Amino acid sequence: VLPMIPILSGVIVRSGDQTLSKLQAGMVSYSYVLGTAVTYTAAGILAGATGEQLQAYFQNPWAISIFATILFLLALSMFGLYELQMPSFIQSKIHYHSHKIKGGSFMGAFGLGLVSALIVGACVSPVLIGVLGVAITKGDPVLGGSIMFAMAHGQGVALVAAGIGAGYLLPKAGAWMDRIKYVFGVMLVGVSIYLLGYLPQVPVLLLWSVLLIVTAVYMGATQSLPSEVSGWRYLWKGIGTFFLIWGALALLGGLIGERDILRPVPLHNLATLTAGTPATAATAPTTELFHRSSELRELESAMAGARQQGKPVILDFFATWCTDCVRMEKTTFADPRVREAMKRFVVLQADVTRNDDASSAIKKKFGVFGPPAFLMFAADGTEKKELRFYGFRNAEEFLALLAKV
Repeated sequence: VLPMIPILSGVIVRSGDQTLSKLQAGMVSYSYVLGTAVTYTAAGILAGATGEQLQAYFQNPWAISIFATILFLLALSMFGLYELQMPSFIQSKIHYHSHKIKGGSFMGAFGLGLVSALIVGACVSPVLIGVLGVAITKGDPVLGGSIMFAMAHGQGVALVAAGIGAGYLLPKAGAWMDRIKYVFGVMLVGVSIYLLGYLPQVPVLLLWSVLLIVTAVYMGATQSLPSEVSGWRYLWKGIGTFFLIWGALALLGGLIGERDILRPVPLHNLATLTAGTPATAATAPTTELFHRSSELRELESAMAGARQQGKPVILDFFATWCTDCVRMEKTTFADPRVREAMKRFVVLQADVTRNDDASSAIKKKFGVFGPPAFLMFAADGTEKKELRFYGFRNAEEFLALLAKV
């Protein structure tokens, strides 16, 4: 839900010098929520009818890049580089039919909600897995669509609340409104970079560093303040200084191959840099734990070999754009205790990064919607279904699961 809030707020805050009432802001917000609900409902119907996940078709580089570009262009409009508006003949028709309200249109908010639900949040959440799982188990598209529609409205409560706040609390004219637009413009650029982070070839931390450093300079982090200024100016500069330091760390992290903006330079990389050794040395052994493959036949062959050896199997569904997958590689699987415990397993990694036919075949074979997902198999090849889980697990939680196999 969180990445959707700047998108929705950006639609509302573009009202310029017009005034949005709480009711109007709420109506635009609900139009956005209704767009997400339509997408989620379609996903539930598709899951109940075919067992497929609608989002997977849109989690490819082209779809992510296009939506990230759209958000970036919207941000440029917030910065005042151009005026984004529909052609006059379309606007006149919309006004005539009363489908347009101050600060944004129902259809504009609806369309952004429709696309946002497809693109934002590529990693599968346990809640979404549970809902789609019910639809597939029952084989009922109506049930799947109904549950997903209800879930969209449940998460939509936070979005409507944020939209009402953006429409009611923010100032509507003058220099303050320009600054508010700049803030939401920065937030939209941030969401755009967040989406590009799903593409492994994009140096995402370098993009974050540019955004943070430019924002810090605009906030006056590199300038001295006059002797007589308000406390707000000091606060503004203090926040800018924080962004400047954060941006510098992001730049350093990007140069050594990191991708997590919340942990741009992990402690182990600081240690290796201090020691004068390559930063990649700390993470290289993690990949040796896994036999990674994107082909179902190869995975099945490896599992058959494990049965012959009498070894249990861990099957990890992985994608380079999955933030929780990468996070587990850098934390959970880097823990010496976990590495030692995994030595008695044959550890396989199903690479579903591409979301192509081969990825679909693997997911369909094992009944998995998407990464991150972990399946545990006993030495005789039977799955310990009670141990199957989705999402991030820390070292202690993962060790507890391994002990049960």
